Amino acid sequence: MSERKEKKKRLVFLGGPLPVEEIKKAFAARGNSRYRLKFIPRSEGFSPREAEGLGGLVVTDPLPGADCREFIKKFKFMNNTVPVIMLGVCEDETSCLEALRAGADDSLAMDKPDFAAGIAPALDKAAARQVYDDKRNWLEGIFFENHTRWLAFLDAITDFIFILDEQQRFIKANSALAGAYGRHPKDVTGMKSAELLGAELAAELEEMRRHRPEQPVEKKINDDYYLVSVFPLRYENQDLTIYFLKKITDMRRLKEHLFHSDKLASIGLLVSGVAHELNNPLTGIVAYTELLRMKAGAEGPDEVIGKIMVSADRCKKIVENLLTFSRQQTFARSFESINDVIDRTVELRSYWLRQSGIEVVRDFGAVPSLFVDAQQIQQVILNVLINAEQAIADAKPPEGKIIFRTTFDAQARKLSVSITDNGSGIPERIADKIFDPFFTTRSVGVGTGLGLSISHGIVTGHGGEIRVERAEEGGARFVIELPQKQAVEILREHAEKI
Repeated sequence: MSERKEKKKRLVFLGGPLPVEEIKKAFAARGNSRYRLKFIPRSEGFSPREAEGLGGLVVTDPLPGADCREFIKKFKFMNNTVPVIMLGVCEDETSCLEALRAGADDSLAMDKPDFAAGIAPALDKAAARQVYDDKRNWLEGIFFENHTRWLAFLDAITDFIFILDEQQRFIKANSALAGAYGRHPKDVTGMKSAELLGAELAAELEEMRRHRPEQPVEKKINDDYYLVSVFPLRYENQDLTIYFLKKITDMRRLKEHLFHSDKLASIGLLVSGVAHELNNPLTGIVAYTELLRMKAGAEGPDEVIGKIMVSADRCKKIVENLLTFSRQQTFARSFESINDVIDRTVELRSYWLRQSGIEVVRDFGAVPSLFVDAQQIQQVILNVLINAEQAIADAKPPEGKIIFRTTFDAQARKLSVSITDNGSGIPERIADKIFDPFFTTRSVGVGTGLGLSISHGIVTGHGGEIRVERAEEGGARFVIELPQKQAVEILREHAEKI
């Protein structure tokens, strides 16, 4: 089978005058030439767009001018893969260099005796070089694309990733790290770590580089917490270190909340045991008091015995509250008047209020009864009341005052209880912490820090909200909002949870 004959490519000679016959003889002497020659005088013109199927372009200009160089620039810009040879009278190297700077692949001097024979080899050499350049450009393009994609992956990671050399200079840093310090990743490269991260953190990172900890190390940077991992890297005869800093601030907060929940669960188990231990003697108190009343008859001290009964019954209800808090007893909800609950709670503290000289003002509105657990709501009121008493004791005003105000929003179906004191108030820096478990400003032994936390749980368990505000009198105002729900709604919600 005969080999397929290679199709000749068109070779255009633009300009003149040229020794056409001498050029044809030189190409014919090469045997089976790959070029089909065509000569176009400059006067006929040749557009840079007319390069389709062109194997090469030879531009002649006996006196090289700016117009010729501009033509080559434009042509190469539009047809970069077509070899271009510049023919001219090269009296010195300057004219040849100007042709190359314009974009010509080679420059031949027409005043040389063998210039015609050198045109074809120059074109072949330029074409071969073009193939090489195309392949190199293709490989460089793939490398650049992969490099750009990899950098995009790194910059998309919100954790900090960076590389330092042995002198603690940045080799590379992702956008998350650079952006955290108000810089661009390019600006970070070459900087010393101490310049960007600070001397203290830079020293800690250098220490980690030397000792290579096997496990990630927790570090605090600014107001956030990070797990720092260190990885050695040997690259281009350099000992580098890759640092990966994973942000764990939210995870740390969750961990702290879990610790608090664990503490509350332990207290719940402890309270449950205490409650069961108290139930037995309290039952005896109630039983023997009843026997005493029966034996005493009409002449017995009924008033005193009645008080014993009330106190014992009150202790029993407190135990029931403890059992409810420990989740071993279900809610005992009923329709209750919040105003009556407040009255009963104030009566519990009447002795201490009188001793402290604190006036209690009841500004009750016409509010409807709510389907609530009265004992639990009473516990909330009591906790806030005791907190107000302590605040007034700290401030020592001339006349201590606690104001209870109840209102009802019929449109929102929401009852509001505000408890205002003229005590020392709550500083803004701790206002968002007072409902946290175990948070207290009291000295050791005075408070556990659980009262307001438990109150918050009870109110939210009723679908309500409790918050603290600064009162106009200078003290604190606790606001408790409870929704007005019918018994049917409560039971439906309970059934859905089950």
